[in-house]
Amino acid sequence: MTTANIKEIIENMPDLPTMPNVVSEALNLIRDPKSNANQLADIISKDISLTSQILKLVNSAYYGFSFQIATISKAIALLGLTKVKNLVLSVAIKPMMVTQCSKILWEHSIRCAIGSETIAKSLGSIDPDEAFVMGLLHDIGKPVLEIYNKNATNEINRLVGLGADRRAAEKMMFGFDHTDVGAELVAKWNLPLIISTVVKYHHAPQESEISSVTGIVYVSDRITQDTLKYPVLDSDIIDAIGFELPEPLVLREEIFEKSAAIINALKK
Repeated sequence: MTTANIKEIIENMPDLPTMPNVVSEALNLIRDPKSNANQLADIISKDISLTSQILKLVNSAYYGFSFQIATISKAIALLGLTKVKNLVLSVAIKPMMVTQCSKILWEHSIRCAIGSETIAKSLGSIDPDEAFVMGLLHDIGKPVLEIYNKNATNEINRLVGLGADRRAAEKMMFGFDHTDVGAELVAKWNLPLIISTVVKYHHAPQESEISSVTGIVYVSDRITQDTLKYPVLDSDIIDAIGFELPEPLVLREEIFEKSAAIINALKK
């Protein structure tokens, strides 16, 4: 199936969640070089639920401030626009993932985001905040497939439980897989092209034009699975993306520990 067909499916899905208005406004503002922290605080503060959840995250053990942060303005002053944008996205995608799929997918996405951020910091090759968003959204196509055809995705889940490859099963059922549809959704949300590219190729970074960047999310995705599959990393892919990694199981433990603070802050 062509990209045009997938785009048409996304455009014509009546139940497909749109990015909440306040989130869209916040992201547009952050992209505007003339914007400032006060404008962003005003936009986020319009949404009481979003505000309370972001403050929960900012006051979580992940950030480790020794004092309570009571306002969005203070959070932005301490963390910066980009980190607050990442928190906005983390809160925004939770209902879509949990409602359509499960808490397990949302928790995995948070772990993949933290893992991608951690690996990016150690490599120094891309902005860790950008890597966070790539990891957070890498599986955003899965809830879209659930919305598109729940019965078909139930059958896919059954086949995967029997040992089938998920992407192969999705292509058999739909003619495309969650990476294809996820990349289109990210494009529809007007997020940067680099993010949709990583979403599309995170299972096969060697096929991406930005293989080393996509490889960060590939590694993070693999080592943060709820149940590890062996071999954890494909040696051919690791050779192709060209960066050294610490011991995957040690990295996994570090990521799970870091992620627990964010997951626990947003569990309710």
